[in-house]
Amino acid sequence: MHRLRKQPLILVVLVTLILWTGLFPPVTLPQENPTTWEVYFSPRGECTSAIIKELEKANNSILVQAYSFTSAPIAEALLNAFKRGVKVEVILDKRQKTQKSKATFFIDKGIPVMIDVKHDKAHNKVMVIDRETVITGSFNLSEAAEEKNAENLLIIHDRKLAEMYVKNWLEHAQHSDAYIGNGVTKGGQVLEELVQEKDEVSDPER
Repeated sequence: MHRLRKQPLILVVLVTLILWTGLFPPVTLPQENPTTWEVYFSPRGECTSAIIKELEKANNSILVQAYSFTSAPIAEALLNAFKRGVKVEVILDKRQKTQKSKATFFIDKGIPVMIDVKHDKAHNKVMVIDRETVITGSFNLSEAAEEKNAENLLIIHDRKLAEMYVKNWLEHAQHSDAYIGNGVTKGGQVLEELVQEKDEVSDPER
């Protein structure tokens, strides 16, 4: 008799659950975008075009580290992004003070340039776009890298990886000097802003 009384109650509970599931489907939380990547090889592997394509998508910020920067098309793409209101900042190897580079071009257009004075060679070839896309590889930002050299270029869309590169960029910026032209640098001009930005990176909730 007791067992018979339980059966209607179980049926009511099951029907209620079925109706509840139909009326209120499970909530799906938004997932982080999956990592995607593209790889290019030179010579004549469209590396420069791939970089320019990513720069044209930039909305907020572009951080650059370059050992050699002589590519006019890439420099123009950075300038176009800067004119759209994208924050562009460049760190170059100290040899770019005297070699034919785009350092003077950038500062003449108002794009801040820093020279990494700590390391014998600032050999990084990196761009971080909107803190979510990383461009790296052996590819120097030069015509020779596109037309003559055997190089590789990797474009990775991954926010967590990008944050690691942003952090490293900021660490190099703190020991770099502001470039003011004609082979001259002036230390300390940008450190206060960069230290504040580094604090924001270290605390992602801010």
